[in-house]
Amino acid sequence: MAVDKIAQRLRAEGFGVWDNRSQLKAGDNVQRTILGELEQSNVLLIIVSENSFRSESAQQEFATIVLQQEITKGSRRIIPIKIDGISMPSYLAHLQYLDFSQDFEVGMDRLVADLRLTKAALLASAQAAAGTGGDRIDSQVRTLRKALEGGRLTLVCGAGISVKAGIPLWGDLLVRLLDRMLEKLSKNPSLEIGKNTAVEFQKIYGGGSSLIIGKYLKNNLGEDFASETREALYAANTRTSDLIDSIVRLARPQRDAKPLDSIITFNFDCLVEEALDKNAVANRPIFSESIKHDGNQLPVYHVHGYLPRSGAVPKTDLVFSEDAYHSQFIDAFSWSNLIQLSKLTQNTCLFIGISLTDPNMRQLLDVAWRKNPDKIMSHFIIKKRPEHPRESSLERVSKLLEEQDANALGLNIIWVDSTDEIPSVLNRIS
Repeated sequence: MAVDKIAQRLRAEGFGVWDNRSQLKAGDNVQRTILGELEQSNVLLIIVSENSFRSESAQQEFATIVLQQEITKGSRRIIPIKIDGISMPSYLAHLQYLDFSQDFEVGMDRLVADLRLTKAALLASAQAAAGTGGDRIDSQVRTLRKALEGGRLTLVCGAGISVKAGIPLWGDLLVRLLDRMLEKLSKNPSLEIGKNTAVEFQKIYGGGSSLIIGKYLKNNLGEDFASETREALYAANTRTSDLIDSIVRLARPQRDAKPLDSIITFNFDCLVEEALDKNAVANRPIFSESIKHDGNQLPVYHVHGYLPRSGAVPKTDLVFSEDAYHSQFIDAFSWSNLIQLSKLTQNTCLFIGISLTDPNMRQLLDVAWRKNPDKIMSHFIIKKRPEHPRESSLERVSKLLEEQDANALGLNIIWVDSTDEIPSVLNRIS
């Protein structure tokens, strides 16, 4: 085995080696024992392989050790060693790793030389970390470009896509609809609702659960709910944006490759479709199982409902309120869940403008990850770096925790300093 060969060589070179496989005893607390040994060591070698990432206990050991190092600012080095074709997990990617997968002996010689020079220093300075980050983004872009060229790339878009183009934030949309609801209720003489009542209502309930407020709105706006939502959605002067333009660029048919497979959006608006139409990219908004698309049309799946700017209001169920979210969550065979699960299991998905807080989306990601026999993290999400001092312990821990959560759902994180950088990432892919 690779671990035995590494340990044997290091002992022959005069290094003391503690191997958790052979030196843990029955009944030992694994994490506590490993952390205890780590306190007495200068270097920790983590052997990363496809087999190790089929083991949840091994992944938990790795993550716990790295987290403990970040919190305590441990001075000992952690060196991941890659022994086969597995991709390095996100929470180890900021560390310089050794690749034994191409030539084991060359990798072994490099490790021995490295350990001889090591004086229990931290692995990466801020300058080295910045360089590693750049290399990592380059690799991520190459993976996504390969998926695009193979016709296996799906964009998954959240609210962040439309906000830059003038669509109101969720909270602002609720406030506009609350105004309309209270205006309607004020026509009931028995309620005696005035403008001050509306203001007080917003103060009291505006900070509550948006899903519960959504239920109030649906109940009281009744048949006018969809049309009122559409009016509030496009009330501002909506426009295109750099981000939507970059999505269009990515969606254009490729000269020597297949086109973008599909777009999944959680937004009600039609801004992406309008931009695609303007640039002569054939597309079809799909918001129910009865709608089909031609082979030359890019399908845009509105899994939470669809409200185009003009024309008749479609008969669509808007996932806006608590009951609608519950229905979607428990109906595993709804068309929207089946579409999302199909893309998550068959394609490479790139998530943009999404916070990963939707419980239904998390459930679908978890199901897709469990159905992935090779446990290869094939999906990506673009996220803004935590707003902590750069390279501080707090920033490293925050990123580590977010990466652990994303990795557990089969997602790699592409970190950006600002959401304004997202268009440039998409342009690099296209």
